[in-house]
Amino acid sequence: MIFEVFNRLELNKGGMHENLPEFLDTLSDWVWEMDTNGVHTYSNAAITKILGYTPAEIVGMHVSSIWPPEMATEEAITLFNRELKDAIPWKFFRGKFRHKDGSILTLESSGMPLYDKNNVLTGYRGVDRDIHETIRKEQELVASREKYQQLSERFELENNFKTLLLDIITHDILNPVNIISGLSEQMVNELPDDERLQLILRSSKRLSTVIRGASTLAAITNGETIAMERLDLAKLLTETCADYQHQMSQSNIELVCNIPEKCVVVANPIIEEIFKNYLDNAYKYARQSKRIEVNTREIGGDILCEVADEGETISDGDRERIFRRGVRLSTGLKGSGLGLAIVKQIADAHGAEVGIRPNFPKGNVFFLKLSPGGKPAR
Repeated sequence: MIFEVFNRLELNKGGMHENLPEFLDTLSDWVWEMDTNGVHTYSNAAITKILGYTPAEIVGMHVSSIWPPEMATEEAITLFNRELKDAIPWKFFRGKFRHKDGSILTLESSGMPLYDKNNVLTGYRGVDRDIHETIRKEQELVASREKYQQLSERFELENNFKTLLLDIITHDILNPVNIISGLSEQMVNELPDDERLQLILRSSKRLSTVIRGASTLAAITNGETIAMERLDLAKLLTETCADYQHQMSQSNIELVCNIPEKCVVVANPIIEEIFKNYLDNAYKYARQSKRIEVNTREIGGDILCEVADEGETISDGDRERIFRRGVRLSTGLKGSGLGLAIVKQIADAHGAEVGIRPNFPKGNVFFLKLSPGGKPAR
């Protein structure tokens, strides 16, 4: 910018405009002139703030006088003086300079040749600025970049380990489970009255479902597309409610399930986790509720599934935040805060909508709204 001012005033030839020194003294950057021998012939007032010298002190001083001692060698000074004769401009050169108090600063320097009216090189005019704050920010940026690079590498390593662990679970463990399930099913067919064999069969099938669910959840978390199939949502909900009936009755909670005989949708079986999470939350956080309802109906061409309790109504603020990872209801009960965040991810993978609204006179309604034919549901 300052060089543009010089050029407009044609100050690359001849001396300074009579009003210019007064203007230059208002600048925070050090504006200087030197002759072809490297001796300063002009300095604005900024030199005092930057390097501690007055303009009167710096004028008549060779530039090497403000170099760090280890740089101001006879060889370096000779080379510098020789290069001054070549009339080569420089821009944004970062160099070390010695403050009057002996401290060393880094300045960013730009200089251009100065000619007289006969086009003879008479010296240089330039601008130097203190860039210690810029350097500090650059160093912080580099440190931050290195930190995040290390974190990225760590996360990548952990992610690779998780992928390996998931492969082991879904293949090395699932295969033996399938063998156990197949053999136990064959034995149940041969001995249908043996309750122990039936227990083994049910347990092996449940374990297989858990393992496949873990694989699907990992895929959802990684943003991968999951496989969809036609499944009877009514049957799935009925079986899920049956799993919770004993637990609810032990706590004197009436579990009412208003589910149609058949409700076919295109979804992944992992969608069952949404209803399990809803029922878990209704049981865990609404123990004072004596009734929990599971309702399923068609509305506007979509399927709406609801789990309604009569516990304490969740506040408006919590309803907005509760599906975020790490957010838990402030009840004092222990929990990871992951359940409803996973619910949201599963719903997103199906193009479905999940949410909470108040129940009346009190309590909450957790809902899932999805298109029976698959995405999109909103």
